[in-house]
Amino acid sequence: MRDHQPPTGTLTARRGRDTCHAPGMISLVLAIALTLSGDALPSQAMGQNGAGDPTVHPDTAPLTRAVVIARMAAATDDHPADFSGANLSSLDLSGQDLHRANFSGANLDGINLSHAKLQAANFDHATAKGADFTGAQLDLATMRDADFTGAKLAGATLYAVIIPGVNFTDADLTGVRLITSAAGAKFIRAKMMHADLGADPNNQPMGVMRADLTNADLTGADLTGANLRKVKLTRANFTDATLTGADLSLAELSGTVFHHITGRQTIKGLSTAKYIEDAQFDPQ
Repeated sequence: MRDHQPPTGTLTARRGRDTCHAPGMISLVLAIALTLSGDALPSQAMGQNGAGDPTVHPDTAPLTRAVVIARMAAATDDHPADFSGANLSSLDLSGQDLHRANFSGANLDGINLSHAKLQAANFDHATAKGADFTGAQLDLATMRDADFTGAKLAGATLYAVIIPGVNFTDADLTGVRLITSAAGAKFIRAKMMHADLGADPNNQPMGVMRADLTNADLTGADLTGANLRKVKLTRANFTDATLTGADLSLAELSGTVFHHITGRQTIKGLSTAKYIEDAQFDPQ
């Protein structure tokens, strides 16, 4: 006995009705579910025909100055303000006390942090292109692989900072006080006139406190009048750099590259530098 089969016309009509009503039913069920769960999409996140707009990223929406200051006011030494991964680009936070704040992975492009207190702040993997840190206190801060391309740090203090792999390309470090291990850091075309990277004589009882620029790239940097006394410059690259009046007394120059530099005859203390025989100078 064969199973009873409805006429072909009946099947076609039924399928047509199911296809017609399925989208409406699904939309109704989805709307009810979203309403009950409280997760309905905000109107600004909806595109044409109700489709989600993939360009909207609520987690990276720029923070306001008021929100930043409120977080800092609520911060404690045990629970410092957390701005990790946040977007603080172009904010004016000049003169603010943001010590120990966590800016890891944050977008700080164009931010104004001039004369801010940023001791022990965390800038690991952050981007701060064109940011203003003029006169800021950055002692004990960490800046692993951070991008400070074109940033202004004139007159800032960076004592005992941790900055391996940091990018200071085209940055203004005029008159900066820098005592750190900056192995592999980039100072390409950086303005470092009268920068002070020399050993700190006030801390000699604790050991030599000096800058370590091993493998650092200072191609095209301007170090006019810079203090590089006792700085470890092993395999650092000064190609096309300006060293007019710079002090290299007792600096370590093993494998250091000085091709096409400007101001060689005015360098101070070069005869006292260590491992100078291993340095690479152009023939005179």
